[in-house]
Amino acid sequence: MKKFQVALLYSMFANAPQEAADEDTPWDKWNELDSEGSVAGYERALREMGHDVIPLEGDHTLIANLQKYKPDICFNTCEGHRGRSREAQVPAILDMLGIPYTGSGVMSLAIALDKAMTKRVLQFYSIPTPAFQVFVTGNEPTDPRLNFPLFAKPSLEGSGIGIMAKSICRTPRELREQVRYLLHAYKQPVLVEEFIEGREITTGIVGNLMPRGSWIKEKKRLEAERALQAQSVSANLEPASGNGHSANGKKAPVREYYYSGVRVLPPLEIDFSPLKDTAPLYGSEIKHNNPWGPKYLCPAPLSAKLTSQIGRWTVATFRALECFDFARVDYRIRESDNLPMVIEINPLAGLTEGLSDIVIEANAAGISYSELINMILETALRRYGMLDD
Repeated sequence: MKKFQVALLYSMFANAPQEAADEDTPWDKWNELDSEGSVAGYERALREMGHDVIPLEGDHTLIANLQKYKPDICFNTCEGHRGRSREAQVPAILDMLGIPYTGSGVMSLAIALDKAMTKRVLQFYSIPTPAFQVFVTGNEPTDPRLNFPLFAKPSLEGSGIGIMAKSICRTPRELREQVRYLLHAYKQPVLVEEFIEGREITTGIVGNLMPRGSWIKEKKRLEAERALQAQSVSANLEPASGNGHSANGKKAPVREYYYSGVRVLPPLEIDFSPLKDTAPLYGSEIKHNNPWGPKYLCPAPLSAKLTSQIGRWTVATFRALECFDFARVDYRIRESDNLPMVIEINPLAGLTEGLSDIVIEANAAGISYSELINMILETALRRYGMLDD
């Protein structure tokens, strides 16, 4: 493969803004930022493929550094520090400068970070997601259509930030107290949704969906991919009409199409059984401070039918938010009817070697860490027309 000059862009935990770190700052405020070890892993994987790598912090120095080094493409992992669209800030700069980059664009990242807005998009596309309500002041009446138990979390965070045992609210009083705490601590709207009792599953996706016109040309290639990749799912779901509604104005059913270009990784189950005295929630406390931790079962012990269903909804969600290159979709499997419910999508999923969910999934599919990082890079290069098949 052709070698490129790659700017590795990151938001490192050690460089988090100090002025915000006061006694009122929640302990997990910066947990989504990269460690030095994570960044070193990205750099090592890119160099193993022969690329020249320029590590750059995604802060106020970024524009000058990009103009100085003039990279061919950026490998973007920047989470940002401030604002409700912070994950979209660096991609906006790269778009402005005309520099190619890995991962989703401004719109997708901004919507995905806003959990309530994401759920509105999912509902439009008839993708199953728990019913919800957004609280801004803490004094709003609870929607009577919501069924307890309810689940409360910050609406503009990721990485399990703000998720704790008290997030599961079984009474109106518990809900009110937790909503007010989250509003005070995280200073952002609070998403309240029906809590789904059941198994927790997450699934990664790598690639980009092919346009309709490429289907016939790619048919033989798709058949070959399916033969070689038992875990590969290439699907695209969209509303039956252009605006998502039928001619009579009612919501149209989702129609399924099959395209090549994406690979859905084996689903991973987060098994909380070792945590007997801990709420079954994949939050910051379990991810960072629990020495026993959950079990990671990958491939998840699911039926073929359920695995296929999760694969289709993963691609549907990826397409609904118009993501690029890679992402991860999180689910709860509703116990009552075994229905996978989409909780959220992360188009800037963690890529820490040996730790991040999508890395574990790739390993289960026989993809090494270096191969995964370079798959994402090559996917972006092809999307920009910088790499021939």
